Amino acid sequence: MQHPNKKITDLRRLRRLYEDGAVFTAFDTETTGVTPTTSRIIEIGAVRFTKDQILAKWTHLFAPDQILSPFIIDLTHITQQMVDAEDPINVHLPGFLHFIKDTILVAHNAQFDLNFLNAECENCGFPVTKNYAVDTLQLSRIVFPEAEYHKLDFLADYLGIDKGKSHRAMDDAITCMELFNSCLCSERIHKLKRL
Repeated sequence: MQHPNKKITDLRRLRRLYEDGAVFTAFDTETTGVTPTTSRIIEIGAVRFTKDQILAKWTHLFAPDQILSPFIIDLTHITQQMVDAEDPINVHLPGFLHFIKDTILVAHNAQFDLNFLNAECENCGFPVTKNYAVDTLQLSRIVFPEAEYHKLDFLADYLGIDKGKSHRAMDDAITCMELFNSCLCSERIHKLKRL
């Protein structure tokens, strides 16, 4: 499924929202695979923030009712025992949806995370999210075109951002927030109009 969230592509509008104190939520998901129809979210990490401060954090592991592949375990360091000890996502998804309510979502390769989030909403019988969204992958390609790669890990190193434990949802969400702030505070962005 394609996510129904509208992306903000007008950079002048985005800069105005940012400067006027809009509330954003940078979030990241860790999943059992790459296809929302057959894979599940095993972790969400999110940080709600404005240009001036972090307002709140939210993170949780979930039991996916699937066996984690060795690749996913090696990538995330999330084990089968860790997720088996948790509740299924439907128990905590309402809390996350409340956390992101009335905020602009920020994610790196946003379509991936939004597709998974909205697939889980549909699976659990909840309304899909309608938040506006910003994709830091697209944003970074515009603001930092000279970067050799635009993966989150690489950009964190390129910009001197502490990336914590990569491929854990909370650390990646915080890294995404820092990348977003770096993009919005860059002098280059003032010369750009659209993503």
